Amino acid sequence: MKVTILGCGGSFGSPLAWQRYGNIDLSNKRNFRTRSSVLIEENKINILIDTSPDLRSQLYNAKCTNIDAVLYTHIHSDHTAGLPDMRAMSIINNKIIPAYMPSIMIDDMEKMYKYIFSGEKDYNPFMKIIELKDKINFKNILIETFKHNHGSIDVQTFRIGNFAYSTDIKKFYDNDIDKLRNLDLWIVGLLRDDEHPSHAGYDKIIEYINYIKPKKTIFTHMTALLDEKLLKSKCPKNVFPGYDGQIIEI
Repeated sequence: MKVTILGCGGSFGSPLAWQRYGNIDLSNKRNFRTRSSVLIEENKINILIDTSPDLRSQLYNAKCTNIDAVLYTHIHSDHTAGLPDMRAMSIINNKIIPAYMPSIMIDDMEKMYKYIFSGEKDYNPFMKIIELKDKINFKNILIETFKHNHGSIDVQTFRIGNFAYSTDIKKFYDNDIDKLRNLDLWIVGLLRDDEHPSHAGYDKIIEYINYIKPKKTIFTHMTALLDEKLLKSKCPKNVFPGYDGQIIEI
C-alpha cells in the first residue's frame, strides 16, 4: 500500500495570508500546508479520503489522473469544497466515481452539489453517492470505519488493512479506539499543541498513541501554530509531523 499525504493543513492552511504565519519558520517548506486530504493506492486502485479546497493542485503535484472512489470523513468545507475538481477525474477516465459518505451528510451534499450527483441543465452527473456502512468491500479492498467525536459533530475514522486515518478528533467513543490496534501507520489530526473545543491537544493524542502503539504515527490537519521542526523535536520515537506530498509505503 502507498499512502500520499496530499495536504496536512487545518482549515486555513499554513501559513495564513497577509504575513500571519503563526509560529512557523517560513524557510522550512514543510511548514507550507494545504488543506487535509490523503490518497491511498492499493492493487492499482486509487482511493481518496476527502476533497479539500486545494484538491486540484494536490492531485497535479501527486501526478494522479485517476480516482476510483472517494471516502468522506465529515461535512466541513475544508474536507469537501474541492469536490467539483473530481469532474476532471471523471472525464479523463469516462466513469461515474462513487462517493461514500455517512448518512448525515447526504442531504446537504445532494443540495449543495446537485449538478455533480444528479446532473443539471448542461451538466451530466459525474459522481454517485453511496451511504457509508461500517464495512465496505471496494474492488476487494476491505475498508472499515467508525465514528469519533469532533466537538458538536462526528467524523469517520477509516481503516484499510494496517493503515488508519483519523482527522479532526476530539475523543473516541466507548471502546472504539481498540479497533486501531496493530497498525503499521496511523495518520491522526493534531490542530495545535493545546486543547481546542473540537480537537484533542498534543498530550491527549500522545496518550492515544501510547495506548494503541502503532508502528508509525504521522500528524495531519496542523495549523500555523505548529512548526514542523519544533514539533518533531518533542515527539516520541516513530511519531512525526506530516508534510504535503509525503509518501509512505506500507
